[in-house]
Amino acid sequence: MAVFIVESKIPVMGIQMARLIPSQRDYIEDMFQKGFILMYAVSENLDKWWCTVEAESEDQVWEFLNAMPIIEYLEPQIHCLMFYNSADQMIPPISLN
Repeated sequence: MAVFIVESKIPVMGIQMARLIPSQRDYIEDMFQKGFILMYAVSENLDKWWCTVEAESEDQVWEFLNAMPIIEYLEPQIHCLMFYNSADQMIPPISLN
């Protein structure tokens, strides 16, 4: 599997886009639960977003993006990464034994 980072500008949010935010959050949460999304971030002034996804191909990333409720408002750019490190990868999981 490869890791991709996706970025897009976010247009000024109108009422129609704002109505899609709850379903967008549900979709992103579902993708986190499935292990497809590794990171999701939105800038403080709501003008740009990023996410990292683990996928077999760029086509699979496009499938994920095209299912997003707010996709019609975005112009995503996909970049395949050579490597991806994060602090949470360095912390071993807690054992309850």
